[in-house]
Amino acid sequence: MNKYARLPVTVVSTLALTAFGVAFAQNPGAATAHYPDRPLRLVVPYPAGGGADHWGRLVAEKLAEALGQPVVVENVPGAGGNNGTAVAAGATPDGYTLLLGSVGPLAVHQFTYSALAFDPERNFVPIALLESSPIILVAAHDVPVSSAMELIGLARAKPGMLSYASNGNGSPEEVAGELFKKRLQLEIRHLPYDGAGPARTAVLAGQASLMFDPCKGALPAIRQGLQKPLAVAAPARLSTLPEVPTFSEIGVTHYELRIWTGVLAPAGTPKEIIAKLNQTIQGILLTPEIKKEIAEEGGETAATTPAEFAAFVKTERKRWSTLVNESGIPKVL
Repeated sequence: MNKYARLPVTVVSTLALTAFGVAFAQNPGAATAHYPDRPLRLVVPYPAGGGADHWGRLVAEKLAEALGQPVVVENVPGAGGNNGTAVAAGATPDGYTLLLGSVGPLAVHQFTYSALAFDPERNFVPIALLESSPIILVAAHDVPVSSAMELIGLARAKPGMLSYASNGNGSPEEVAGELFKKRLQLEIRHLPYDGAGPARTAVLAGQASLMFDPCKGALPAIRQGLQKPLAVAAPARLSTLPEVPTFSEIGVTHYELRIWTGVLAPAGTPKEIIAKLNQTIQGILLTPEIKKEIAEEGGETAATTPAEFAAFVKTERKRWSTLVNESGIPKVL
């Protein structure tokens, strides 16, 4: 007689699952042989309709086509991206929950927030960097300047008259603004908003004078003549805006700041799944459609291996730590 025949069903189930787990440990490839066999979830820690949401939905669409399974975008906004990032950190590490991560929660906020509900260094495994875009200083249409040098002159002549909008306290954009002020010894008021969308609206409405915005977010209004580009935080001028000087050209050196996004998974996700997703995303980034869209937004594609993305994030954390310390901004409680 089968030695399990008289055991309670629950015990038999437990024994069977234990044996199944041992088999998985001995043959991890078995866990991923048929991956994915059900829909995936991509957590986007920002509101629907913004730049991050656009990229999340585009990547989700392309991933679904490549993997043969739906990829559902779940927007979990709040706290500069921290809320959604925390949700992804707590998900089961089985490859079915992914995070559209960005520079704020992953490389900046651990230095600008007093506490986070996740550990950006330990709770995630990087899959692939998607794109990066330099920060550009833009002025509202009614600000009476036509160049960065005129802006600096106006700020010095009328301290406190100008203001800049940011995505919120503790954001990379606030760090950019405070660095600019500190290095040039300018008095410009900081107006924090709840996200990039409201901040951009404030500049377009003339409620804020300036914004340090990722190029990809600022370009639509620039092209429509609704705001003025003054300087770009890149090592060289952009082909999309060749007339706009770099910050180095206007006397602000070592000011190369980029906003980037990438795809990550909860720590513990099987390496085979990470490798498959990385290969799939790299293929997506190399398609002419995606390369063209990123280039038109003033950004760059970044086909990286998981190890390269991990090294990139590590370098970014170190760099932003130094910049936050220099900026002197108070921590968000």
